Amino acid sequence: MRLRPEVDGVLESPMVQIATIAEAMPGSLKLCYGESDLPTPAFICEAGCEALRSGHTFYTHTAGYTELREAIAGKIFELHGAEYRPSEIMSTVGASMAIYVAIRACVGPGDNAVVISPAYAIFANGVILAGGTPRPVALARDGTRFCLDLERVRRAIDERTRMLIVNSPSNPTGWAMTVAEQQALYDLAARHDLTILADEVYERLVFDQAIAPSFARIAADRDRVIVVNSFSKTYNMTGWRLGWAQGSERTIRAMYKAAEFMTSNPAAVAQRAGIVALRDGESYVESLRATYASRRAEVLEALAAMPGITLPDPRGAFYAFPRVEGLADSAAFTSRLVQDTGLALAPGAGFGEAGEGHVRICFAVTQDTLAQALARLRTFMSSYI
Repeated sequence: MRLRPEVDGVLESPMVQIATIAEAMPGSLKLCYGESDLPTPAFICEAGCEALRSGHTFYTHTAGYTELREAIAGKIFELHGAEYRPSEIMSTVGASMAIYVAIRACVGPGDNAVVISPAYAIFANGVILAGGTPRPVALARDGTRFCLDLERVRRAIDERTRMLIVNSPSNPTGWAMTVAEQQALYDLAARHDLTILADEVYERLVFDQAIAPSFARIAADRDRVIVVNSFSKTYNMTGWRLGWAQGSERTIRAMYKAAEFMTSNPAAVAQRAGIVALRDGESYVESLRATYASRRAEVLEALAAMPGITLPDPRGAFYAFPRVEGLADSAAFTSRLVQDTGLALAPGAGFGEAGEGHVRICFAVTQDTLAQALARLRTFMSSYI
């Protein structure tokens, strides 16, 4: 059998390799995954059960129930003051599907897409699967923070560039764009007739403001921007596989026509639970953010005391992305770490070349798990250095 080169070119993530080792080790601590170890809250689970009892077990429109899209539009307006119609929103099988369909709608063979990096591999691999070429552009450092280097982005654009892809707040760095950075990137996209794909799934999980700024606030031309979001991180609904995309009506119609032949609609029961999450979940989101803020503080304090480690300030999401002094092979480092201590962290190389020399720590775990993980890392680093 001959595989298509764009499929054969997608490599297994080094994070999967680390996780595989950890899964076989009793007592291992798996901070390599990008999800919380907290379950979905009871009020959302009960909404799902009630949806099943009420007969929500059939197909829906590919873009999702109108009631869900109305609820999403209402939440966008509540949080950002941007008015979207249900026809400008589609629900998807997780944010992952929204990202892939958005890329497929804009990028094809011979095209390229600029990806602000380090970044989760879904973006580069989505471009590859569409037949295009990803062009990673590394974030710059400004003191203790990452920042957008607009000149690097500008130099990466050519006549075959179709899309600018950015995730903010960022997995893995915790970087959160400023409004000025968003406006500058939007203006650049307009100048070169590009589409911005903005992954904003961590928008509620920020630590120095109420919410991360959204491209929805500045997108005067909605044909120019596709915003992707999800229920997974905000409401601990990773396994429910429910996300959404918002953009112009023309863009969303094109995307859901394509999605019909990929995944069709998200599960009806997940959609009904999503409506309740949006309606009743504000107090839960606030408590969740407070929990993550506490874990973040523990990580910052612990890493600051470890020799050979520097940590750019994670302003959002639930990751720390420390740099290890002299580290040139993060995959080998994390492999040795898990085999010696049972602590599984994600190698920075899994997020592209710009991530090499770093490791990613997910701190969306219980306080006891985090304390054990930091103690194991401290012991390992004392012998590594």
